[in-house]
Amino acid sequence: MSEVLVLVEHADGNVRKPALELLTLARRIGSPSAVVLGAGGQAAVETLARHGAEKVYLVDSAELDAFLIAPKAEALAQLAAAANPAAILITSGNDGAEIAGR
Repeated sequence: MSEVLVLVEHADGNVRKPALELLTLARRIGSPSAVVLGAGGQAAVETLARHGAEKVYLVDSAELDAFLIAPKAEALAQLAAAANPAAILITSGNDGAEIAGR
């Protein structure tokens, strides 16, 4: 089954509900993999696994927290190029809409 990346919105490891819902939807398409950007991501791993994430990609750097969108979009693009997923699912919040647009 092909991998499906789900960009996870979180606040210091507290995963937002729409990201968990996207993990559930990702299972219909392929193997769900969570992408967690920014500080505090390690705290989200257990929650994501309980909600069906087969893999969790953690990307943490000072750039991701210091700037708004560009570094996050670039990190997701690099991960997508390496993983070659069937789909990338992104929530429709402010950050998600900006990242998807890039």
